Amino acid sequence: MEALLILQEVALLDQLLYAVGLMGAATADERLEARPASPVTVATLRTLAAVQALAPEWRALEARASATATAFQACDLHLAWARHFCDTQTELRLVTLRRNGRLVLVWPLAVQCGLLGGVASWAGDPIGQYGDVVVEAGPDRDRWIEAAFREIDAWGDVAFLHLRGVRADSAVARWAGRRGRRIGMTLEAPALDHRPFENAEAFAQAGWPPAKRNVKRIRKLESLGGMNFEMVEPGERAQALVGAGFGFKRAWLDRRGHFGRAFIDARLEACLTELAGDAGARSGLVVSHLSVGGETAAVEIGFRHGGVHYAFMGAFAPDFAKYSPGNVATEFTIRACIDAADVGEYDPLPPADAYKLAWSNRRVKVRDYGFVIGWPGFAAWLYATRLRPAAKTLYERLPLKLRQGLRVLRAKP
Repeated sequence: MEALLILQEVALLDQLLYAVGLMGAATADERLEARPASPVTVATLRTLAAVQALAPEWRALEARASATATAFQACDLHLAWARHFCDTQTELRLVTLRRNGRLVLVWPLAVQCGLLGGVASWAGDPIGQYGDVVVEAGPDRDRWIEAAFREIDAWGDVAFLHLRGVRADSAVARWAGRRGRRIGMTLEAPALDHRPFENAEAFAQAGWPPAKRNVKRIRKLESLGGMNFEMVEPGERAQALVGAGFGFKRAWLDRRGHFGRAFIDARLEACLTELAGDAGARSGLVVSHLSVGGETAAVEIGFRHGGVHYAFMGAFAPDFAKYSPGNVATEFTIRACIDAADVGEYDPLPPADAYKLAWSNRRVKVRDYGFVIGWPGFAAWLYATRLRPAAKTLYERLPLKLRQGLRVLRAKP
């Protein structure tokens, strides 16, 4: 018996038992729990035209569900993402649920069919850093999510559901924790709740350690021809700054030999450039811009939604690197958030690196979950839980020159 328990922990038996447990009909208790309290209809939208037709209702639901869903569940972000990332291998599917005709849930998923079978994951990757369903609050929320999952299970061509970046305070967290299985380590998302500060000046006087270090940096940057900071809304200037930021980011990744899968994918830059130039889109995108002597020193691409500013990507010009302009840009972005009437929190996104924790006063746990829906999904499960983490660890241990060479090869079309 002892040997059997050990085998369950370290070998494949544990995974096999788990896969078996996730397949097949629900138990009587699960069927009862999944039964909606009022008439609901569940449907899947599979074409971009159908998603675009739903957009007005999705945006309205998004506004009602802003307490849980993040900027990365925005309708307009997904529409732009679909135009750049969907192809013959990647499809956007939307599970919708209506209660008495009213849209109360939208679950955006990307479906990919490959060697590991059909895999569904949050749509919006690699832009989306947090995953969630867009759903109205209420006592039936978990039942609605379960009903939407039954719809996914009925597709027939998806064997594995991979939900990354699930915050502990998200709408889907309780359901995912009960029905899914954790993948990898639990991360923490640091955040700065700046509502206690009356204004940016009060925040500056609070004695934050990184702010103290920035005093000397700011003086030096000012001496180089004057320093200016601004928050740039979508338009031509925002587009140009996004392009500059990606150039800085790629140069930094090359120097460090980091892989940066998302940032060597031209589709990511193209998608964010489109959003940055569309003043009519409700994506929440905003660009922080620090200039010195009229030249761009640092750029931060962020998204705002539901009173939160999400810092998606920061980058700085190599010519100013020794003056840490990125740290200065972060402080001034936080100050701008404090002065904005509709923003109460600055979220630098996981992982909880030291420089992020230095600007935070609270943390939220973030986890990944997996759901094996059919036997072919077991291969995808093994890839997500074993092979991919092992490959990442191996890459990070390679010598710098070899990592730089592999980056060049990977970036070639």
